[in-house]
Amino acid sequence: MFLSKKSPLVAIDIGSSSIKLVQLTELKTGKYELTHFGMMPLAEECIVEGAVKKPELVAEALKNLIKAEKIESHYAVSAVAGEAVFIKKIKVPIMSEEELSAKITQEAEQYIPFDIDDVALDFQILGTISAGEEKESRDSGESEFEGESQDDEHKEDSEDSNDEAEGEMMEALLVAVQKDVIDERTNILLDAGLKPAIIDLDVFALMNAARLTNDLSSMGTIALIDLGDSFTHINIIQDGAMGYTRDIPVGGGYLTSMLMSKFQVPFKQVLEIKRGKFSSEVKEEEVIKTIVQAYKKVLEEVQKSFEYFSTLSNHQIERVLLCGGGSMIRGLDGFFADYLKVPVEILDPMQGIKVNPKDFDQSLIDEMSGLSTVALGLATRRFDYT
Repeated sequence: MFLSKKSPLVAIDIGSSSIKLVQLTELKTGKYELTHFGMMPLAEECIVEGAVKKPELVAEALKNLIKAEKIESHYAVSAVAGEAVFIKKIKVPIMSEEELSAKITQEAEQYIPFDIDDVALDFQILGTISAGEEKESRDSGESEFEGESQDDEHKEDSEDSNDEAEGEMMEALLVAVQKDVIDERTNILLDAGLKPAIIDLDVFALMNAARLTNDLSSMGTIALIDLGDSFTHINIIQDGAMGYTRDIPVGGGYLTSMLMSKFQVPFKQVLEIKRGKFSSEVKEEEVIKTIVQAYKKVLEEVQKSFEYFSTLSNHQIERVLLCGGGSMIRGLDGFFADYLKVPVEILDPMQGIKVNPKDFDQSLIDEMSGLSTVALGLATRRFDYT
């Protein structure tokens, strides 16, 4: 089958605790309508700290989800994230996209912390910058998944290289992903009977999801924070473009473990507790204390990232959008706002999607919306050759 932009793709988001499946139909108005939406839980040992430990069980769960949702399209779009992904703004002499494509390996070698033979590379040209803007561009471009501790290590080399250039330059967004991680994700999709058409990045999917209900280009400098089970993903966006990204290896799974241990309750009951359903044995006050304790480390790291970004770019975070499973915890947005001293909202991209009440249970959609942000963003992708 020859794929085109009209070819239906099914979005598959494989998280630490569940697989999310979404398929959207693009309407003539440019909006989207929900056609398929499903979720399948994963056994605890399947994915540990973001690493797939039992791919055969993940593929089997995905196969069951596809069957349950009666998916007819076998072409899939999925995404990867974590320490195997590297993103950075780089500055190069002005050249065509074809010329940069031929030279991207040489350019990438001076920046990425991986062996160049072990990664898949991609780039996007962002635009030209004048000589007077170079230093500011260089500072604001320190955008790496490894976090602040890794930035300085590569910063000196890039500055030495950049200082040699004079005159007008251009910025490009460099992306490097370890091939074994792409192969791992591709093999899971193939084993489940799907044909991978696009392997995206979580951070880009999150931005696409946020665009369903927001005009990012008019929002100034915002932070999009995905509160996952194993990782907390930070994506700082400036005027609609990516400014800084970081993955913090702490997520909601830590809170789950604390609640299970403290109250001696099973996993399913913990999910209810997180959403504000208490009992005589589980007191609200004690739950709140546990939530605060569990997310204190996350907030400390988020604050460090904000301060680091502000120092480099001379821009302050104006607003925070929370998504992911952690965003479903009652009152967590207020806790983040109090700690970070900025307005905090819960991102709900499903509000920008047409949902037919005859086909879907709206209450279930609302309940699961926070978990499906990446999948919704992936579902907006269409196949192309660019």
